[in-house]
Amino acid sequence: MRKRVLIAGGGELLEPLARAFLEEGATVALLTPDAVGLSRTLDALGGEREDRFGHVAEAGALDTLLGRLSRLDVLVCAPPPLAPSVPLARRLSEQVAEPSALLQIARAWMHSRGGGRLVAVAPDGDSQAASMVREALAALVRRLGDAGSAGVCINLLCPRGASRSAVADCARFLAGGAGRALNGQVLTLT
Repeated sequence: MRKRVLIAGGGELLEPLARAFLEEGATVALLTPDAVGLSRTLDALGGEREDRFGHVAEAGALDTLLGRLSRLDVLVCAPPPLAPSVPLARRLSEQVAEPSALLQIARAWMHSRGGGRLVAVAPDGDSQAASMVREALAALVRRLGDAGSAGVCINLLCPRGASRSAVADCARFLAGGAGRALNGQVLTLT
């Protein structure tokens, strides 16, 4: 059975993540706030098709994509990178609060349908703000992992200079069968 994957976020990780799952035969839906980035990513992947499609993040977009997928096996949530000058409040909103809401919605959806894998990806960077975002995401992942949800595993990838392809490969690993052995873990990639 073809795996159904939703990749939410943006930036340079969107294409490598989608490509990693497409290579294993998954159906991939993309949800991003960046219309230009979505179009560019779909073009790089060979255009929108039955096994790859996307939607700009707006009211109703998540419901539309979940309806088109009909099942959700994997959610990879990789918030778009932000410039260092972005105020901390906006950073926490876009890189912690919004992903948190999406992870919790997907977790409830997966729980009611037999399970799945949630993979959060923290933004890279050495600033104090980036560190705060990583810590907030780590706390969320640990809390959701400890709360338990039959068949649903959640983990966090923290790329600390790791290549985009390495992040995509690790996300694919966590989303696979071996990923059921890890839950509530924070994995640092270098």
